Amino acid sequence: MKSMGGVLQIIGNENRRKILTLLSKEPHYISQIAKKLDVTQPAILKHLSVLEGAGLIEGFWRKSPLGAARKYYRICDSVGLEIAINPQRFKVARHPQRMSCPKCLEMERVIGQLTEEINSTQDVSLKAVKAQKLSQMADGLLSCKDYDEGNWNCENCRRVASLRKDASEIILHVSRGDIESGIRRLTETINQLMSGLLPK
Repeated sequence: MKSMGGVLQIIGNENRRKILTLLSKEPHYISQIAKKLDVTQPAILKHLSVLEGAGLIEGFWRKSPLGAARKYYRICDSVGLEIAINPQRFKVARHPQRMSCPKCLEMERVIGQLTEEINSTQDVSLKAVKAQKLSQMADGLLSCKDYDEGNWNCENCRRVASLRKDASEIILHVSRGDIESGIRRLTETINQLMSGLLPK
């Protein structure tokens, strides 16, 4: 993939952003894109070539029910680009779209299984025991010695672990009959999630 500056320059073009929006929904072939955007096919082909050259999209052939195979385009799933602009910072970050930390992936596999068990059991005391275990596992991820601030994998692992911890605390409050505290904790968690999304 091109440098950040190069990628920003490429997606600065409005038609290219429209193409990426279309491709984010489903793969398209050239004449489909041209028709939807009301742009000539040669112009679309040039934009696709630029996007493909930057490693943002890829072409592939698909058999058409009406005849010959057509070349479709889709967004590559290997990379994510995040732009954050707020009073405290301006940041452009490129990161993988999938987690790659082995410790987090292994813990998430076990946590996912534990979460299924919590959801499927009707026994409140058993739910509480499993929620306590979930809380301990989340603590393990939150106190990871390999945590690297600014690393996309670490930041997202910590966010997810924090949510797992909150969920386990809510389950524990409710299992002890303290529904009011459980609801309060749930509300606080939702408010924390929304605080980063709402305008100041």
